[in-house]
Amino acid sequence: MKQAYDYIIVGAGTAGCVLAHRLSEGNRYSVLLLENGGDDRHWILQMPAGLRSAFKPTSRFNYWYKTLPQAHLNNREIDQPRGKALGGSSSINGMTFLRGNPLDYDNWADIDGCTGWSYADCLPYFKKLERSDKPANEYRGSNGFVAVKTQTELNPLNAAFLEAGQHAGHVLTADVNGERQEGVSRFDMSVENGFRSSSSRAYLHTQNSSAKLKIMTSVRVLRVLLENERAVGVEYSQDGKNHKVSATREVILSAGVFGTPQLLMLSGVGPEADLKKHGLPVVQHVPQLGKNLQDHIEAHIQVETNQTVSLNRYLKPHLMAWAGLQWFGAKRGVAAVNQCHVGAFLRTDDSITHPNIQFHFFPIFFGDNWIPDPNKNGYRLGVGPLRPTSRGIVRLASANPLDAPLIDPNYLASDKDRQEMRQGLKMGRDLLAQAAFSQFHQREDLPGSDVQTDAELDAFIRRDASSAYHPCGTARMGAEGDDRAVVDLQLRVIGIQGLRIVDASVIPTIPSANINACVFMIAEKAADIILGNSALKPEARSYYRATY
Repeated sequence: MKQAYDYIIVGAGTAGCVLAHRLSEGNRYSVLLLENGGDDRHWILQMPAGLRSAFKPTSRFNYWYKTLPQAHLNNREIDQPRGKALGGSSSINGMTFLRGNPLDYDNWADIDGCTGWSYADCLPYFKKLERSDKPANEYRGSNGFVAVKTQTELNPLNAAFLEAGQHAGHVLTADVNGERQEGVSRFDMSVENGFRSSSSRAYLHTQNSSAKLKIMTSVRVLRVLLENERAVGVEYSQDGKNHKVSATREVILSAGVFGTPQLLMLSGVGPEADLKKHGLPVVQHVPQLGKNLQDHIEAHIQVETNQTVSLNRYLKPHLMAWAGLQWFGAKRGVAAVNQCHVGAFLRTDDSITHPNIQFHFFPIFFGDNWIPDPNKNGYRLGVGPLRPTSRGIVRLASANPLDAPLIDPNYLASDKDRQEMRQGLKMGRDLLAQAAFSQFHQREDLPGSDVQTDAELDAFIRRDASSAYHPCGTARMGAEGDDRAVVDLQLRVIGIQGLRIVDASVIPTIPSANINACVFMIAEKAADIILGNSALKPEARSYYRATY
């Protein structure tokens, strides 16, 4: 084997970069961080407005997975982009930074049995990781590595959204990541000084590097090396040659919701029948690995306007050139922020405990594949259920590590999910029909005025709905004796010593929001667990709960 390290981290995504910095801090431990993608310091990934360039099948920064044909979406294959560079998906996502509802985490502890992961336990880590542009308070942090800001100057369409939401009877929420999530609100974004605040930028590039941290890119990890039910290292391929490297303390998998279960299965850990099917040795039968896949799905309402108020107006060649000059020269202008500044978290029924529908509002008229149309103006509302009951699975396609895994989210398999999607679209139409939008409304492009009945809405959903890009849960954590669990509450793989998982895979139940902030939190909390540090003191804060 090559040189040994105390810790080997597989995957330099959101969680991997956090762990690489925290475990190597103070030069106490040697850490090897292995990333299949390349360096992230390219303008496409650094410029917030560059994200559309990374969302292309030809992008070298994107795995661009596809799901299996989805039975409830007209057998369509749904895009599942994942980041392929330092920073992982935090280097290509939409930078919408939302924690979820506090009740999500209390439910982790109370319903999912994940003691130590309640809101009071997680809040100190949310505060630790963030450097919010809001004053530090009992809910928000100001000294962390991840820059979080709220857009103050709103596009007229964004302002109309907030006004229309209130006219529709929804509360205007002061801080969506604070005491109250429910209502219409300005969304936070992980952006600072015109740069995307990815995990790699926040924890690697802008921090003092440790002499004991080694980062290797363009490395394909082939398997975890296991001896006597213990992880002792990994085998990887680089430049056409295979190498082995050992870990004296732990191997930590942060390869993501698809990559982590795939790598474990290739290493002989997973459902016995699936491993044997592909001729792989069965080191540890873990029947639940790859199951419990959850994701948010969205359908879209889009309206065309005859006023040049949407961001489409910047697609004229001279204005695009000016936006580029502003960003490259001063990191300012329309290219220096993301594109989703407002939205909503709402309940479809008064008996529901906390918001079950999310709106993402974009002051943009999109064409196919989320490409803004340079010839039209308008706005789009993404609508989706927050806690889907449908569950999917990730399986091996073959024993070849280069083959993408088989991904089946099983979208909208339950009546409840389909009903909530339909209800959400009706609520979205109601909001966009308020007087605040009357001056902008020219025609409804999606679903279209001919789509009115429940049956017509259902048919539209089947042909339009797509992923909101929040997959998680394929190696869920659980308490001792929980036969659904792949890792324990310290994120150790059950049945294998010296092996942990720290990424979105371990999430037991999907949070009621975009999940990137949640994964940052998990990684910060995991670092203390791995290092044997005392956990940050729980902070029991009040939060808004619906009463009925």
